[in-house]
Amino acid sequence: MSENLIIALQITLVGMGLVFAAILLLWGIMALLVRLTARSVEAEAEQKRATLTELERKQRAAAAAVAVALAQVAEASEPHEFPLPPTALVSAWQAVMRTRILNKRGPTR
Repeated sequence: MSENLIIALQITLVGMGLVFAAILLLWGIMALLVRLTARSVEAEAEQKRATLTELERKQRAAAAAVAVALAQVAEASEPHEFPLPPTALVSAWQAVMRTRILNKRGPTR
C-alpha cells in the first residue's frame, strides 16, 4: 500500500478511537451523576414522608374523599351526551361534484 493511504488509515483509527473514548467517558459520567442524585432524591422523599403529621394525613385523606364524592355527584346528576357535529354547509356545486366522484367509484366495498 502507499504510504499516504497507511497514514490516512492511522489518522482514521485514532480519530474513531477518540470519538468512542469520549462517548464512553460521557456515559460513565452520566451513570455516576444518576447514582449520586438518586440517593439525594430518595432521602428527600423519605424526609418529606416523615415530616407529615397525623393531622396532615387526615386532612389530605378528607380532601381526597370530598373530591371523589363531588366528582361522583357531578357525574350522576348530568347525563353525558356527545355534542352533535357541526352541520356541513355544502353549496350546490360541491354537492354535484361530490356525487360525481362517488358515482365514479361505484358501490362501497
